[in-house]
Amino acid sequence: MAEPEPTPAPPPTHQTESMTMRVIVNVLVTAILIVPFVLVGAGMWLLAQRQLGDEVEAEVISCDLDIGYKTTAQHCMARWTQDGVEHTGPIQGSGDQEVGKKITATVRGDELYSRSLSLPLILLGLGLPLCFFPFAWLRNRLRKRSAP
Repeated sequence: MAEPEPTPAPPPTHQTESMTMRVIVNVLVTAILIVPFVLVGAGMWLLAQRQLGDEVEAEVISCDLDIGYKTTAQHCMARWTQDGVEHTGPIQGSGDQEVGKKITATVRGDELYSRSLSLPLILLGLGLPLCFFPFAWLRNRLRKRSAP
């Protein structure tokens, strides 16, 4: 009599589900731990862009709203005088509420930046308190490793 062929073992679904879940959890934890540093970095970068450079008085001429399928962007134009030469160009960080008004701006290279601190301070205000979580997580991990 011939021996019956052994039936193949079912795939280990529990292990694959567990591994998939671990990967998903690790990706989420990594993202949550990185977000505060991204917010703080963006706030610091915007602060530097808006505060370092030649300070000028600029008049916001116009603002256009570009409405796309999924995004909306506002682009404003300004006129300013630097070293006796009048310039017209885009201004970053300005909005339609400033059209027709003179504002203080910073020139860096060919770019003009509004000196408004609202967005950088919002990013820093959100990011700095959230930095507590990555440091607390890291401290907890180090304590677990050093415990016998």
